[in-house]
Amino acid sequence: MRCYKCGNILSGKDFCNSCGVDVRVYKKVVKLSNAYYNMGLAKAQIRDLTGACELLRRSVKIDKNNINARNLLGLVYYEMGEAVQAFCEWVISSNFQPEDNLATEYIKRFQSNTQKFENIKQTIKKYNLALGYAKQNNDDIAVIQLKKVLNSNPNLIKGHLLLALLYMKKGDYNRAKKPIQKVLKIDSNNPLAKKYLAEIKKQTDPKTAEVPKNDTGKSGFRDYEQEQMDREMRAGYDIAVSNKSFAYKESNTGFMTVINVIIGLVIGVALTFFLLIPARQKVLNDRHNQAVLKLNSQIDSLNNEKKELQGQITGLQSEKDTISGQLDAAGNENNQAIADYDNLLNAATAFNNKDYLSSATTLKNIANNARSEAFTQLYTSIQPESFKQAAIAHYNSGRAALLAASSPESFDTAIGEFNNCFAFDYLQVDYADAADKLGEAYEKQYKAALTVSIEQAATYKERALKDLTNMINTLNANPAANGRAAQNLQAHINNITAS
Repeated sequence: MRCYKCGNILSGKDFCNSCGVDVRVYKKVVKLSNAYYNMGLAKAQIRDLTGACELLRRSVKIDKNNINARNLLGLVYYEMGEAVQAFCEWVISSNFQPEDNLATEYIKRFQSNTQKFENIKQTIKKYNLALGYAKQNNDDIAVIQLKKVLNSNPNLIKGHLLLALLYMKKGDYNRAKKPIQKVLKIDSNNPLAKKYLAEIKKQTDPKTAEVPKNDTGKSGFRDYEQEQMDREMRAGYDIAVSNKSFAYKESNTGFMTVINVIIGLVIGVALTFFLLIPARQKVLNDRHNQAVLKLNSQIDSLNNEKKELQGQITGLQSEKDTISGQLDAAGNENNQAIADYDNLLNAATAFNNKDYLSSATTLKNIANNARSEAFTQLYTSIQPESFKQAAIAHYNSGRAALLAASSPESFDTAIGEFNNCFAFDYLQVDYADAADKLGEAYEKQYKAALTVSIEQAATYKERALKDLTNMINTLNANPAANGRAAQNLQAHINNITAS
């Protein structure tokens, strides 16, 4: 055991021989965490995964730095089909101990196979869909989805339990037994599976459904397992871990059949870790479920909107054809009306094809967006999203062009992109940063020109001061704009003026 403050090995005394810190409470915490770890390991060996999870969670809650407990908790989660939770535990473990940690190896194997990651991602989506269908009482569709899920991930305990519950809801108890039995093979002491099995027995044979309660106080029998746990929690003991990977050294205390961790089990589980989940995506299951359901709803909504837009386009085309003959003799105004109809139709087609930049650019060419009720309705339905996406596209292009620019002329591309960003819905991007980058482009262009020609630099300086001042006036005229953007532009004006 090492000191939590200086890292030196502790002796049997109540203080650290190196830094002198009091370690009495710390020793008790570590021993209690180790006791829970060893009990969890014993549970895992007999495939009582639910009990192992509970004990290992207690272990890491008491001592978050118990790396062995956290790694084993990840293995147990994976064996239960919860790959995301397993990966989360290993990421936390590797952050606490970056070197000489089995979790690092597990993560590398997770990140080594893109196809495996795609499969697990599809499994999560299908399970969430099945859960949504079950909540909507679409049981048959939910069963079909769950069978697909379990074909890809046969160890997903919650998938088996949900399938059993759907069969029980239909009264098909014989089918319900099969997924429950699979759960008990994976997790021999799963309480929910036992509860479902007892309910099936009660429905099929009420006489055999009664299960005697484990009330040791009334029966007079001793609960040796509870006594064993109490002794371990009172005494605690350190973990003896072998230097060999995937192996554990048996404890010398003699009161448990710990540890001789089954090398075959650990290696067998470890070799299956060929999944890819990005280390930065630590997503809780419930939030992910809600996000996927919401995304499916949005996709359906977008498909419906696309159909409506297509219908509006068709109606508008018909309207254009109807009135086009009436506009032939009306002069320039009528020509502009036809051009507006053409532009709106082209913009709507580009919008449906997700070419938002072309859509926004075409919408800018419309002189009158209130030609008719149908015209206005279609225009207002596509203009906000088109202008938003156009601003984002120009902003990103401007940043890339600014990084690549070196000569005075090359900065014109970045300047043009940032100006185009402000020509659309710039409030949808980090426009304070966009203003700062625009001013930076003008300033760098001026400084680059100074190395070539004083006359050329003077021309760039005059243009920069004029354009930046106009941009400040544009921002100040917008009550929704943040004053920081104008301040960024003013700072660059000051720099250019002082040069």
